[in-house]
Amino acid sequence: MIVIKNLSFDYVTFEKASGLKGTIEDLFHRKPQYVKALKNINLNIEDGSLIGLIGPNGAGKTTLTKLLTGIISPSSGSVNIDTFIPMQRKNELLKEIGVLFGQKSQLSWDLPAIDTLNMLASIYSLEENRFKKRLKELTKMLNAEDLINKPVRKLSLGQRVKCDLICSLIHEPKYLFLDEPTLGLDLMTQESIYEFLREENKRNKTTIIITSHNIRDIEALAQRLVILANGEIVFDDKLEKLPINISTDDHFIVKYLVNNEPESKNISENDLKKFLQTLSANQIISLTREGINLEEIILEIYKKVK
Repeated sequence: MIVIKNLSFDYVTFEKASGLKGTIEDLFHRKPQYVKALKNINLNIEDGSLIGLIGPNGAGKTTLTKLLTGIISPSSGSVNIDTFIPMQRKNELLKEIGVLFGQKSQLSWDLPAIDTLNMLASIYSLEENRFKKRLKELTKMLNAEDLINKPVRKLSLGQRVKCDLICSLIHEPKYLFLDEPTLGLDLMTQESIYEFLREENKRNKTTIIITSHNIRDIEALAQRLVILANGEIVFDDKLEKLPINISTDDHFIVKYLVNNEPESKNISENDLKKFLQTLSANQIISLTREGINLEEIILEIYKKVK
């Protein structure tokens, strides 16, 4: 279980003085500025969960992922993964977590993925039989049996992501952190990644925390959604609870005739009555009620906390 209590993180930057005199003074005495990336975050993540973590740029998503994986230390508050503190970087914990950053690969460009996997087997002290069994399982699930033997430079982006996923899961981690895992992937490859992650979560009870700007990732995978904005949690609940947490109206598609030519208009519920009064009964072809989709709801939340 992951337990986060009153977690805050401040980035330190430095004021840059103007002019030659200021530049010289900066060499000896720089004035620090503190930027709050995260503010008193409290969050519990149960084992076996599949969590979506989203927010606008600068909300603190990647910072939180780095804190959870021990890459950086908090300014205040605490993070516990089971009995471990991530920033202590103990080997026992490192064997329990897997990480994939969509913009950074752990693969070597000129070598096949199997070379990286063999290196990881050594790093994690995996027994040969266990390594081979897990490798066979993962490559079969991702249809990547042949991919791992090709030089990485000859693989497509989607194929490289599959190999990176195998590397992140080869040691059977209890926790998997994914940052923009489907960035730049086509729809078919995205679907295969979703199917794989759902199966991994179901089969091995792997706790998966996914950070993404791709709403399809969240819709396809997340059992629970956490929204960050301005370094704070503004929503934490199941996806189906989203619509009742904000006030937005449904909208309507009105199809009607103008000079015997069909036209359509997307209109809110509040404006519907007024618009219909401008039409005669024989002008109206159809009236369809449309619910607000997930992307619109999340965008509305972003606007409210901006």
